[in-house]
Amino acid sequence: MSLIATIINILAPVTLIIALGWALVRTGFLSARALHDMNRLTYWVGLPSLLVYRTAASSPEIGTMGGVLIVGFATTLIGALAAVIVARVLAIPLESRSTFVLGVFRGNLIFVGLPIVLYAFSGLGEAAAGVESSLLLVFGPMVVLYNVMAVLVLLHGGGVKRNDALSAAMRGLMTNPILIACIVGLTLSWTATELPMLAERTLSAIGQMALPLALICIGGTLHTTRVHGSLRWAVVGSLMKLLLLPAVGYLLAVQLGLTAEHTLLLLILMACPSATASYVLVRQMGGDEPLASGTILVSHLLAIPAMIVVLVVAI
Repeated sequence: MSLIATIINILAPVTLIIALGWALVRTGFLSARALHDMNRLTYWVGLPSLLVYRTAASSPEIGTMGGVLIVGFATTLIGALAAVIVARVLAIPLESRSTFVLGVFRGNLIFVGLPIVLYAFSGLGEAAAGVESSLLLVFGPMVVLYNVMAVLVLLHGGGVKRNDALSAAMRGLMTNPILIACIVGLTLSWTATELPMLAERTLSAIGQMALPLALICIGGTLHTTRVHGSLRWAVVGSLMKLLLLPAVGYLLAVQLGLTAEHTLLLLILMACPSATASYVLVRQMGGDEPLASGTILVSHLLAIPAMIVVLVVAI
């Protein structure tokens, strides 16, 4: 299969389902309330079921994950530091600076990264199983890193509500369904505990709804999101998220000698658009809501071209 056909087969389903979500909300087939409920269903039920089922049945390459996590963590930290420097160069006000930094380093791994990785490695047979297992193993630590860094960045920035923010964030982290699902699945995998057929079929059936619902929710959210703040800051932040982080990740992956499969996995995760969950956190902590929504919208619109570049470089 040619490179162009491979990229089309990976990204076309993702793009079409996102477009379907946009059209369903645009035509009124899905209401704002229905979209909200679908998001909750996907996040709290569908994706955790998928992660438990896939992780429990896998054999993660634990020995190779140290390098992947080192590169992922280092790239995220470098991206955040670069965003701080750029924010000062652009003279972004202190009360908006933390929101800008958050939009640069925190990616939408769950709703965008997971579908693209699974499609990208679906035809690799045994190699796919190892990489997929590694992806699921990466989720837990990356979820912790993103959540902790997001709170610290917003607390450090000006104009945010600090009252009980850290304790509330820690409670949210401890009850995060994605993190819990990863821990449960990995525990079952490491202890070689087989799921009963009843549980396996139930989790598999529920998990099958997760990816299409996640992408439909992304499309619907894009239709309802508007840019009210500085478009220039949103564009700069989006370009840093989609171009700078994958470039840094690629250089670090080469230096550490990661395999081609794990490098591709890492680049896809680093090229994910800004996380939609960031808007909720920014709103709760009194950050710059217009800038957060603008960065989310622009980065999602530019994500497909960025993913094409990543796939051309890494495949």
